[in-house]
Amino acid sequence: AKAALERLEANQHLDVSSQIQSARFAYFQALDSSCDIDRSKFTYAWCLVHHNSKEELDLGLSLFKELATNKELRRESLYYIATAQFKLAQYLECRRTLLELLSTDPGDRQALDLKAAAEEVLERDGALGLAAIAGAAAVAGLA
Repeated sequence: AKAALERLEANQHLDVSSQIQSARFAYFQALDSSCDIDRSKFTYAWCLVHHNSKEELDLGLSLFKELATNKELRRESLYYIATAQFKLAQYLECRRTLLELLSTDPGDRQALDLKAAAEEVLERDGALGLAAIAGAAAVAGLA
């Protein structure tokens, strides 16, 4: 879990703004020429997922979901789908995506680390949620 969080933290400091512009341009050129679309889409989606705005993350997530149907790009696409889901605080979806990835590649260290980080957040949030419910029940019992 710690390694995944460190990777995500390090990626937050990347300035991918200019890369996004270049990748977007290359992607739209590929769409116009119908040449190497998936590879251009992957690069563009990668840049988007390494950005911190919700809109960019959502678009990157959507592009990677399209790419996940390509057998050659499936593993990487699933990993970056999970990365975007984690960054968007969609921890349960992130965990599901990683379980799908791990069903075909059970030793994938990056996926295992990110899954552990998602489960850690889910466990913590679940514990906090239960504490809030118990606190509300106790207050209701006193009233």
